[in-house]
Amino acid sequence: MLKCILVVGAMLACAGAARAQAIDPALYVVRDADSTMYLYGTVHVRPAGADWGDAEVRAALAETQEIWTEIEISPAVEARGQALARRYGMAPPGKTLSSSLSADENARLQALTRRLGIPASALEPMQPWLAGLTLTIVPIMQAGFSPTSGVDRFVDGYGDQHGKTMRALETVEDQLGFLANLSPELQRQMLREAIDEAADGPAMLAEMTRAWDRGDDDALARLVVDDTRVSYPELYDVLFVRRNNAWMETLTQELAGAGVDFVAVGGGHIVGEDGLVAQFRARGFSVERVR
Repeated sequence: MLKCILVVGAMLACAGAARAQAIDPALYVVRDADSTMYLYGTVHVRPAGADWGDAEVRAALAETQEIWTEIEISPAVEARGQALARRYGMAPPGKTLSSSLSADENARLQALTRRLGIPASALEPMQPWLAGLTLTIVPIMQAGFSPTSGVDRFVDGYGDQHGKTMRALETVEDQLGFLANLSPELQRQMLREAIDEAADGPAMLAEMTRAWDRGDDDALARLVVDDTRVSYPELYDVLFVRRNNAWMETLTQELAGAGVDFVAVGGGHIVGEDGLVAQFRARGFSVERVR
């Protein structure tokens, strides 16, 4: 599950020093008679200085009138997200994080917070889902990954600099609501696995990043999607199926018009049997991989 928690943490954060290197990320194009829509799977957190797109990606953006991201990317939305995380992510009065864990699990949590330099008291009022994400995000940030280097932010910045119309597929309220409404048992499972596996997070995220860099959709599906679908069906349904289905309704309506759009969403939403590429093909659209 840690790989999936990493995806969630990276979504909301909306190994070693980065080195400039050639990247070859996957880019798809959906077409009908009078519309073109590029689909670009992204990585939400990257090492500082990492590239975000090659010449073909930039050419597709230059052609585009409207750019779609998962949520609006702005300081105001980030501030609202932080406030909502405090609202949705705090336990009811009298309920503590430690009460969700056994004595042995609490001991492991204390050891982990000491290693990470997090005051254990800061986690105590949190719901298990938020504590699990916090324990997952901190090590990857300490390893040099940053949401400010995420591909989505660079795409958004390109749009702002070039006067593109920016659109969002969902709100930060939607994203946090998905997590806050997970079943209590799944939340506790996320927390327990974060406690035991958080140290592995940077290496796992680096592996996902390498798959994205080389445009390896099969590896990305295996790393991000497949294990979650088989082992954690509730989480898979919440994170991928429901959101992808909702986005498809919005995007197919957009294709009913005319023009060129560019859709930049997490890579796990592009690949796999429930991903956007498969769903567009199932609906009869022409879908080609540009690179």
